[in-house]
Amino acid sequence: MSWYWLGEPFLYSCLSVLFGGVIVSQVHKSVKIPNKVFILAALGVAIFSFLPVLRIILFFSDDASFGLIFKNVMLSFAEGKAYIWTLILTVLLISVLVARKGKVSTSSNILLFVLIVSIVGALSWSSHASSYFGPVGFWPQFIHLFSVAVWAGILIIAGMYMSNKAEEWKSFLSWYHPLAIVIMLIIIISGLLLNIRTDPNYFNSWVTSYGQSLLLKHLLIIPLLFIAFFNGFLIRKKLNNSAFNPRKWVTVEGIFILLIFTVTGFMNQQVAPHDLDPQMMALSASRLYLWLADGEVQVPVDFDVSLFSLVLYVIALVSIVWMYIIFRKNNTAYAALICGLIFAIVSFIGSLTLVS
Repeated sequence: MSWYWLGEPFLYSCLSVLFGGVIVSQVHKSVKIPNKVFILAALGVAIFSFLPVLRIILFFSDDASFGLIFKNVMLSFAEGKAYIWTLILTVLLISVLVARKGKVSTSSNILLFVLIVSIVGALSWSSHASSYFGPVGFWPQFIHLFSVAVWAGILIIAGMYMSNKAEEWKSFLSWYHPLAIVIMLIIIISGLLLNIRTDPNYFNSWVTSYGQSLLLKHLLIIPLLFIAFFNGFLIRKKLNNSAFNPRKWVTVEGIFILLIFTVTGFMNQQVAPHDLDPQMMALSASRLYLWLADGEVQVPVDFDVSLFSLVLYVIALVSIVWMYIIFRKNNTAYAALICGLIFAIVSFIGSLTLVS
C-alpha cells in the first residue's frame, strides 16, 4: 500500500486552518491567531499537495532521467499543471501574510480568502472526479472540498483560540449555526453527486477497499452530525454553566472531521468502482472482505442478517445514546468521541457481515 495518501488529511487540515483563520479573525476581531499559524498551514499546502505528483514521478523514474520525468509530469499531467498553479497561489498567499505582519484587515482577509478558494479550485481540477468526468466531476468536487474545509476550519480555529466566555460563544453560534446548516446541506448534495459518478454500485462496492472506505466515511458522519446537533441546538442552555467547556465539544466535532479527512485520503488512492464491472469488482475484493467472507466473493452481493450483525448494531445504537447522555451530564467530551468511534467501527463491521 502506497504511503502517499497520508499527505491528503494533512493537506485538507492545512486548507481548513487557512479558511477558518481568515473567517474567524474577520468576524471576531478579539480572536488573535498568530501569523505563523497561517504561514505554516500555507507551507503545508505546498508540501502535501506535491505528494501525488511525486508518486507519479517516482512511478516513471526507471523509464528516463529524473529531470526529464519531472519536466514531463509537471508540464503534461493534470496533476503537475495543477501543482504549478497551487504553488504559485501559495507563494502569493504567503507573500500577503508576510506583508500584513499579523495585522488583520478586511482587505487582506478578502484577498487571502480568494487565494485559498483558488487553491481549492486547482486541487479540484486535478482530482479523480474532474479527470474522469470533466466539469460534471469538477464542480461537485470543488464545492464539496470547499464546504468541508470551511466547516472544519472554523471549528478548529474556534476550538483552539476562542475563550470560554459565554457571551463570545453565543455571538459565535449566532452566525456559525445557520452557516453550518447550509454547509451541511451543500456537503450532502455535492457528496451524493460525487458518489453517483464514482461509486454507482454502492452496496456491491463494499467488497472493495474503495467501497469500504466510503462506507466508513459515511458512518463517521453520523456521530459527527450528532455532535454538530449538540453544538448547534443544545449547547446554548449550557453556556451559562461555568463547569461546561464548549471548546472541548467543538474540538471533538473537529476531530471527527479530521478522521473523515483521513479516510477520504486513503479512499482516493483506491480504484474507484465506476471502473469495475461485477467480475473485476469480485477480483478486486479487499483482504478484509475475503477474511470476513472466508475467501468467497459474490457480486452482486446478497444481504444476510445474522445474530452477530444485529448485536453489533445494538452496540452501535447504545453508543449513540451514550453520546447524548454524556452531553446532558456535562461529562468529558472525549468520552463522547470514544462512543462515536465505537459506533462507527461496530457499524462498519456489522454492515460488512451483512454482505459477507
